[in-house]
Amino acid sequence: MYNRFLKIYFIFQMKDSLFDLNNIRIEISFKSYDELRKILSFYERNNLYKINIPCKNNLKKDVLLQSIKISREEFPCIDLIPHFSILHEFKRNRINTQYSFIKFLQTVECLGCMQVLLVSGSQRRSTLDSVAALSMLKDNPSTFNQDISFGVAFNPYLPSFLFDEEILRLEKKLQTGLVSSIWIQFGTDYKLLKSRIEILLNIISNTIINNSKISNILLFGSILIPSKQFLVRFKYRPWKGVYCSSDFLESLEIANKLVSNILKTYKEYQICPIIETNITNEYHLKKLKMILLGNYT
Repeated sequence: MYNRFLKIYFIFQMKDSLFDLNNIRIEISFKSYDELRKILSFYERNNLYKINIPCKNNLKKDVLLQSIKISREEFPCIDLIPHFSILHEFKRNRINTQYSFIKFLQTVECLGCMQVLLVSGSQRRSTLDSVAALSMLKDNPSTFNQDISFGVAFNPYLPSFLFDEEILRLEKKLQTGLVSSIWIQFGTDYKLLKSRIEILLNIISNTIINNSKISNILLFGSILIPSKQFLVRFKYRPWKGVYCSSDFLESLEIANKLVSNILKTYKEYQICPIIETNITNEYHLKKLKMILLGNYT
């Protein structure tokens, strides 16, 4: 009886939610191909079709490509965006890595993926990063399918002296004409986020004005769903480049409110959320629905 009530409650409440559950993206994490299949089957049953497969830890090289193949061939309805991390895919030197990147693009294009999120990684290589990789593709257009577009990362929470460099790097990426989406890093200072988004929108506007081939650049924004376990882990082992306030880390209630404010900011600026916390069962899904309802105010 309780579960039936919960289902009716969610159906009613989702009408007023910050985001439709079916219009967000979810980044998945798994340790085996069987676990990948299990997660994607769960998503299909719940009409969750917009998925990202990251490139990190053990999920790289042949394992990453096989995961993409399984996803596309066994779950053809999945809208999949794979990631390519130069840090995790680096092969001894710049030339080898560039060649590997081109081969990766050719492979995923054959599997039906027409967008790739390209990132330098948490520890940027001195010989090759996402700016250089995009410039290489621009100068060698015959090496890949021109229908493939690229997403790039952007961190609006950096301190001013680092943010200035972040802006310069973003402008160089956009100038290649290959970027169709910008993926915003997670953070908790939603007031700073708003001011930095305004700067970002001006850059995008100027890019579109100066390049007739670019009609639109989509924005995606990272969301981490708080839990007591996550807050404890992050407090003692923070992620590089992810700026979370002490209030966020000390209180689950405050953390939920801050995430709700971030989501409201995303909605205001038409930024699609990408959920980076594991969503692998009914409990996780119910918690996600509550977050999307924006009840933490």
